[in-house]
Amino acid sequence: MQRISLIDETFDINFTFEYNLSIQLSLDGFSFSILDQIQNKVIYLYHQELFEAEPEFLLKRIKAIYDESDLLQLPFKKTRIIIVAPNRTTLVPSVFFQEENKADYLKTALLATENRSVQSSPIRDAGYCAVFDLPQIIFDFFREKHPSAELQSNLSIVYPQFAGDRNLLKVTIYKKQIVITAVGSEGLQFHNCFFYDGEQDMLYYILGAVKYLAFEPEKIVLDGIVNKHETIYHRLRQYFKEVEIATNPSTVHFSYLLEKLPDARFINLFNSLA
Repeated sequence: MQRISLIDETFDINFTFEYNLSIQLSLDGFSFSILDQIQNKVIYLYHQELFEAEPEFLLKRIKAIYDESDLLQLPFKKTRIIIVAPNRTTLVPSVFFQEENKADYLKTALLATENRSVQSSPIRDAGYCAVFDLPQIIFDFFREKHPSAELQSNLSIVYPQFAGDRNLLKVTIYKKQIVITAVGSEGLQFHNCFFYDGEQDMLYYILGAVKYLAFEPEKIVLDGIVNKHETIYHRLRQYFKEVEIATNPSTVHFSYLLEKLPDARFINLFNSLA
């Protein structure tokens, strides 16, 4: 799935001021989706795979996407930008978090790199704030194009979906990494990412995370590049009673074009519109 562009026939480029736009820069690429607030319906999905590690090359690819169409230059009712950077994110308890110290928090937890913009994103109901960074030139580009946009860590979207659940393990699968998040009786209990090489590696890290926890997960929820035909789904069902693939949010409607996507990689993007 190198590139997809799905546009509902009700989309009207002259009425973007009535639409909500969500943009996501993830480990696997650049995506955006549009919600028509009047219909309460997701009517547009775009995705382009991007794997450039160097910020300059990544920016060049993103600029090319913007140059292809005037759509992302138009005014929207609300714009949200979601950054998925699990290996460049740390969690700070809200009671200790101070905005002016966010760069220090990140330096303490991660190897510092130059020319990066440090951002923070509160995680509702979790009692934590996600502190993360992204290349400065990418941040500057987004701010230039979307000056009033809300920029968030994907954790601010992920956790509230499961805040009421107990003893749950959420696993997001990307092409080269998996991200594991655990929610227990005391809220957010575990969050980490791992590089993997094959399904056996994935199983090893998931079972290792479970061993670390003080509880046995009652449910495993998978999203990302996964569906019910994948081996990892069936392997996990050998270990856990309840394993499910995350589904689209029920609080919004979806164009019929979006009902048969091959996997669950856009769940987080869609949840940001709900």
